[in-house]
Amino acid sequence: MKKIYSLDNIPEIKIPLDKPCIVFLHGDLWAGKTTLSKYILQNIFQITSEITSPTYTYYNKYGKNFHFDLYRIWDYDEFFAIWGEDVLDNLEGIALIEWPEKISTYYKPDIIINLTKTDDENKREIEIIYN
Repeated sequence: MKKIYSLDNIPEIKIPLDKPCIVFLHGDLWAGKTTLSKYILQNIFQITSEITSPTYTYYNKYGKNFHFDLYRIWDYDEFFAIWGEDVLDNLEGIALIEWPEKISTYYKPDIIINLTKTDDENKREIEIIYN
């Protein structure tokens, strides 16, 4: 499924997520990966705490759910060093993973979401692939 959504219309996106679930989020900088992650955590999983970008912490935990940002990770060894392997190998909730290319040799996602910028800065083409 590939559709164009405005950032204001993200709630129209229906993503059936069963736990445990690994979701790879692909897209350029500022494509909306964190915005979509916030929506999923707050609206699908009813997380009421503040959802922040894990860019500098590598990942944030919300109950049994995790939001990873691997932009600053160089390789799988670094992912292992931040306990990422332990999290994914024992996952009971969902793991939303931005910049998953660095671990894609080791983990296969249940869902892939590709976000692409459009000519309109408030709209994104969003493709959802279920494996």
